[in-house]
Amino acid sequence: MGSRSYGAGNIKRRRGKGSRGGVGRAGLGKHRWFTKLMTEGAKAPKGFFNVTRKVVKTMGLEAIGRGIESGKHPKDAQGFAAVDAKGFKVLGGGQFPFKAKVTAQAFSAKAQKKIEAAGGQAVRTQ
Repeated sequence: MGSRSYGAGNIKRRRGKGSRGGVGRAGLGKHRWFTKLMTEGAKAPKGFFNVTRKVVKTMGLEAIGRGIESGKHPKDAQGFAAVDAKGFKVLGGGQFPFKAKVTAQAFSAKAQKKIEAAGGQAVRTQ
C-alpha cells in the first residue's frame, strides 16, 4: 500500500506555505505587463513630457581644438582649418587659439566671439 507521507519524510515538514513553492510567471502572455504594473508599480516618469522638443547635440571649442592639434581637420592654403560640426551646437568652453572655419548648426555667443577673435569664421547651417 501507500504511505502517509508519500516519500517526503516527516509530515510536519510539508505543512506551511513555504513548502508549496512560488507562483511563477509563465503563460501570462499579453497580460504580463498589467501583472507587472499591479505587483511592482508604475515606474514611469512623472510630470509633463514635451513631445516636440528638439535634442541638440553639443561640442565644446576645446574638443575642436584638440582635433585641430591632432591633425584631424585639414588646413587649406591660407592656414584655415576646416571643421565640420554639422548637427552640433558649439559651446565656448576652453581656449581656442586656432584659425578655423567652423561649420555648425548653432553657436553660443561666447564660442562665436572666441572663433572670430582668433581670426576664424563661424558659419551657421540649417
